[in-house]
Amino acid sequence: MPADGWPIILLRKQTVGGYTAIATVISPDLFRIAQTKPADSVQFVRLDLEEAQTVLRKWNRFLEETEQGLMDS
Repeated sequence: MPADGWPIILLRKQTVGGYTAIATVISPDLFRIAQTKPADSVQFVRLDLEEAQTVLRKWNRFLEETEQGLMDS
């Protein structure tokens, strides 16, 4: 978190240049973050590990069903 209070979101695992890392975006939400524009509002929601894993399982199931639907077409 920079001194100005405006968070920086890094999309790839990398060093944070001395800034404090205050959060991690879960994998299923990376596409949403990647599509934001500068100055867009983003709301973070705290999840525990179990909740994050549940969201990931649902996301993977959605992707599998979508892929299967495309293959069946």
